[in-house]
Amino acid sequence: MDSTKKISVIIPVYNGRKYIINCLNSLEKQTYKNIEVILINDGSSDDTETVIQNYMEKSSLKIQYFSQSNHGQAYTRNFGTEKATGEYIAYIDSDDYLDSDYLLKLYETAEAYHSDVVNSGYRVVKEDGAVLSEVNISPFSDVSDFGRAGVFVVWSKLYRRKFLQKHKIYFPEGKIYEDVPFSIAAKFQGQNVKSISYIGYNYVQHENSTMSSSAVKSERFPYQEFDTVISETLSVQGVQKDAVEFEVLHFFTGFLFLYCRKASRRDIAVFCDFAYKELKIHFPNYRKNPFVGLLRSKELPFYYRAAIYLFVKLNQIHLLKAFTCLITRF
Repeated sequence: MDSTKKISVIIPVYNGRKYIINCLNSLEKQTYKNIEVILINDGSSDDTETVIQNYMEKSSLKIQYFSQSNHGQAYTRNFGTEKATGEYIAYIDSDDYLDSDYLLKLYETAEAYHSDVVNSGYRVVKEDGAVLSEVNISPFSDVSDFGRAGVFVVWSKLYRRKFLQKHKIYFPEGKIYEDVPFSIAAKFQGQNVKSISYIGYNYVQHENSTMSSSAVKSERFPYQEFDTVISETLSVQGVQKDAVEFEVLHFFTGFLFLYCRKASRRDIAVFCDFAYKELKIHFPNYRKNPFVGLLRSKELPFYYRAAIYLFVKLNQIHLLKAFTCLITRF
């Protein structure tokens, strides 16, 4: 096995003393050994720094450790990307952990297909490790070109560092849903992007966490960055525009129907107006998207296929605002 190419693993951590050791231990156990860990303490107010420093004294991992005042996850990931020296980059959240062959599987795929990006599935687990669910993004083959739509997380993926640099793909700072423009750009602007059926990333869902623990505020949404990424992605030679379009439809559906449950009516109206405008400008024929339909895109759960179909119909007859305001009150 050629393991000469380094992988830079970037981990932002904020008040993560309870979980960071488990995360780092999973990196110690990786069968792929040529890695550097870029660990950034983003202004933790607990004793995270002490825990990390004690761990580093005994660890065999090559760790670059940085400590900064609190800037948020987007800034911290961008900072880590700038410090990275590896051929590839992997992002990990500090409370998650990896199966031992995780980096090897993604690396082997990237090398075999000369991929700029490799996407894999993930498990949702409880703090005690009990599996709640699994997301397989390539359910019908071991390797596919793009895989399941709507997976906007940036972990459970491997990125070629020079690709991110060349295309200036970064996280919008000080915004919400900063993963979305990053993920769309990476998925459709890269060469030989592959998705694999392998699942080796464990996303820890905490007991006190919910999918929308606080109200979504319209002023923090990355409008300009989202629009710019769509424009740049659609201009890429050979890009599958129907797939990009469906990805955007998937995002707006999930965002409005699910993640805006605590948003004000005003904020929902702003989001709906933005969705309408983006579709009108970039995807004027979105109603005819070949992936939309109750019996299409079967890698998605039926309820999501139905929701996307409903979103398209509601937007078409200008009832999206009214419906979204109604269902988000429950």
